[in-house]
Amino acid sequence: MPTWTPIQYRGFWDVPRIFLVAASDRLFLFDCAFSEELDDYPDDYIVFVLPEGTDDSLPQDWTTLVDRATARLGTVPVSEVTFDPTRRQAIDASILDRFQPIGPVSRKQFAGATG
Repeated sequence: MPTWTPIQYRGFWDVPRIFLVAASDRLFLFDCAFSEELDDYPDDYIVFVLPEGTDDSLPQDWTTLVDRATARLGTVPVSEVTFDPTRRQAIDASILDRFQPIGPVSRKQFAGATG
């Protein structure tokens, strides 16, 4: 049975393409920006952790949130994220169990991560 955790999102194409979820004393950013190269959305979210307080001062342009990330946690296929029936309110929090920080974010390394 899913443990639903609320999300905040911007950008929607079948599912939210960028969203925030707070769990385990961390704020996660799931980013799946449109790819000009693919002329479509990629099949994976890139998952980052953001510093505390980020959700208190969200920018208008969420594509800049990756610049605030303190760590890149990895990727997860969009198809493996279970959304509530509306696909706009919550996700099954069990997907978060797989993420451990794998190092600091390098802006140069992830410059193309958000499109």
